[in-house]
Amino acid sequence: MGMPSSVESRRFYRAAQQRFADAEFLFGSDRTTGAVYLAGYGVECMLKALLLALLKGRRQRAMLDSFRGRKAHDFVWLKAEFQKLGHSIPSEVSRQLVRVSSWSTDMRYVPGTIRKREAQAFLDAAAAVIAWADGRI
Repeated sequence: MGMPSSVESRRFYRAAQQRFADAEFLFGSDRTTGAVYLAGYGVECMLKALLLALLKGRRQRAMLDSFRGRKAHDFVWLKAEFQKLGHSIPSEVSRQLVRVSSWSTDMRYVPGTIRKREAQAFLDAAAAVIAWADGRI
């Protein structure tokens, strides 16, 4: 649990921390859809920070360049990239990743309010994934 050494990884790490803090603030104000949306972005940014922290030089640049298009927001793809680097994900964290994999950038266009209980479960799962990834940086 510390600040990543590379500039690119640090940028995603800080964004992850800020987006999740924003999510908690919105949740506390009963803005559950916005909270889930930002918590999902927090997960995405932390997974990207973790991937970038594991790589150096050209490999890091190639990974950063791969963060384009729809796949770059896909937790399944980010998980697979982590595993391609020879790392495993504990089963409990994998379960939490399944829970948050319902997240999509398309949520930004969805009006309405997610039920408080569902939003809390999502934020809890997001917090677990973020904490796990943070502990590996």
